[in-house]
Amino acid sequence: MRRIRRLTATAICSLMALAAVSSCGGASGAGDGLIRAAVSVLPQKYFLERVGGDRIRVTVVVPPGANPATYEPAPSDMRTMSDTRFWFTVGVAFEETWIPRFRGSNPDLIVVSTVEGLERLPIDRYSIEHSAGGGGRNTGHGGHSHGEGSPDPHVWLSPELVKHQARIMAETLASMDTTASDLYMENLEGFLREIDSLQAGIHSALDTLESRSFMVFHPAWGYFADEFHLVQVPVESGGSEPSPGELADLVDYARQHGIERVFVSPQFSTSAAEAIAAELDGEVAVMDPLAEDWTGNLLRVAEVLAGGARR
Repeated sequence: MRRIRRLTATAICSLMALAAVSSCGGASGAGDGLIRAAVSVLPQKYFLERVGGDRIRVTVVVPPGANPATYEPAPSDMRTMSDTRFWFTVGVAFEETWIPRFRGSNPDLIVVSTVEGLERLPIDRYSIEHSAGGGGRNTGHGGHSHGEGSPDPHVWLSPELVKHQARIMAETLASMDTTASDLYMENLEGFLREIDSLQAGIHSALDTLESRSFMVFHPAWGYFADEFHLVQVPVESGGSEPSPGELADLVDYARQHGIERVFVSPQFSTSAAEAIAAELDGEVAVMDPLAEDWTGNLLRVAEVLAGGARR
């Protein structure tokens, strides 16, 4: 389904560079001995703290409540990144533009991609035209400022893909902070066991559902749907709210498939979702793709999806 490799040559070179610039961790100017690391989105903080423990200090570039697709880092971010040893990226839109700018204020900043080696699928792979077949691929219905056919950046919402990201984080830290390399790898193994337990809990909640479709405004949950054999039905079309005709099609699809809830992200408008829910005599519910409590959030999402399907 998706190819997951350990580390590519580029990532290995990054680790060698880290080992060369630091023998015991910490960023330039740090007085507490902690390794300064940045991540792009809040769920990554959860991963990095799981593998790094109390030897790191993590900064999140995109603050809570902000939209990674449109976020513009502030001057305070520039100051923070000037004291950061490395930045774990995840493939969201703003990174490509801001990597050279952050490096301008911190030439020693090491950028480590946690998605290198992952096959990222198109953001627009789900639509109501193909959902009845159980997976809707490459249809052009969905996306928000990603562009049709561009890679879906929401890789942190698949537990299986997070294992790959966590390995890169742990191996980076182990190569940079060699005196604690065993600790980082032990932390990684503990986090992988946590993910295994999470996957089992989600399967327990969702595997017996007869209806596999769920409707969301923004198509953030595609990788989650892929992993757990669900069908994401996005309200957005090409990054815009649906036309009247598309809205009618979505309402018809929801009625045919017993969908009574329309899920929204806190970072996006709810008007189209509310219109569909009103037509269905249903409700709008929140599923936050950027919650910091990653494990708890995905379990809650599974329970909400299961409850909505069984209403």
